[in-house]
Amino acid sequence: MAQPFDATHLKTIGDMFPVAEQVPTSANIGFGAFSVSENGVLVYRSEGEASDRELVWMDRAGKRLGAFGKPGAFMGVAISPDQKTLAVSIRNGSQRDIWLEDLRRGVLSRFTFRSGVNRNPVWSPDSSEVIFAFQPLSLSSYATEIVQKPAAGNGHEELLIHPGLNGFPDDWSPDGKWIVYEQTDQKTANDLWLLPLSGDRKPVPYLQTPFDEMAARFSPDGRWIAYHSNESGRFQVYVQTFPSSGAKYQISTSGGTLPRWRRDGRELFYVSADQQLMAVPIKLGATVEAGTPQLLFPIPSFTGLALANPFYAPMGDGQRFLVNAPVGGEAGAAPPFTVVTNWQAAFKK
Repeated sequence: MAQPFDATHLKTIGDMFPVAEQVPTSANIGFGAFSVSENGVLVYRSEGEASDRELVWMDRAGKRLGAFGKPGAFMGVAISPDQKTLAVSIRNGSQRDIWLEDLRRGVLSRFTFRSGVNRNPVWSPDSSEVIFAFQPLSLSSYATEIVQKPAAGNGHEELLIHPGLNGFPDDWSPDGKWIVYEQTDQKTANDLWLLPLSGDRKPVPYLQTPFDEMAARFSPDGRWIAYHSNESGRFQVYVQTFPSSGAKYQISTSGGTLPRWRRDGRELFYVSADQQLMAVPIKLGATVEAGTPQLLFPIPSFTGLALANPFYAPMGDGQRFLVNAPVGGEAGAAPPFTVVTNWQAAFKK
């Protein structure tokens, strides 16, 4: 929508009017997938990045082992540490809910019931709890909540924290004592924060720089955190000590996002800049010894949403991967960008 604005008196004037339809939000909630230049040229992306998806099992060579469940508007996916249950965010119009699916029986059940956007599910180390981000369907605020709920669905939801703008949980430490989450700051872009689950539960910053740090994952031994950052000018995957001591290692070589650990900590997966699933041999100790990244297979993404929605999940042994892919397994054409040079002609004089 657009509405005339009086810059002298700092107020809107006249009526609002539609400019384009089916324009989704961008990588973060609250940011529309559009932009307007200083000379009035409009560009926007059309909807389509999350519809007609299916969850597909693939082996390390990219061979399709079969689809899991029925197609749907799937978003982020997370497999429980005990490898028994899948948590997935499913979109229904502007609403998103988290559903749980038994990986053995294929039974899907709705997990969240509040009206709004429920997304980014994260499992507790013992697979008994799920935390997730919730945002009410309100135009007054884009702030999120991080909520905890028993996976069995037989307990009350507990509000853990109001993290602010685009506050999404990333991971739960193996000892169950910490949650790492991300949030957007006006001065320091996207940051990583730690929430202790005991004591006064006062959050503390883990990485707070002028750059974007996202998609944090604790190593299986709990001594390291993998994440991606654009501090070099493009997104790369890094591993840093936890708690932070200054020791940091770059893992990806030609761009990378969305790191995931193998259960034994001896391998780290990530998505390269050209949408290839990569595997890096890792040796963790007092330092990190990383081998050469090895290409596994091309992996389809959500156009514009890859940084905010985890669209693949490895099984614990790293031999199979659950991938959120377009129906039929083809990447398909990306949702188009539309450029409009005369959209202001719609102003009512």
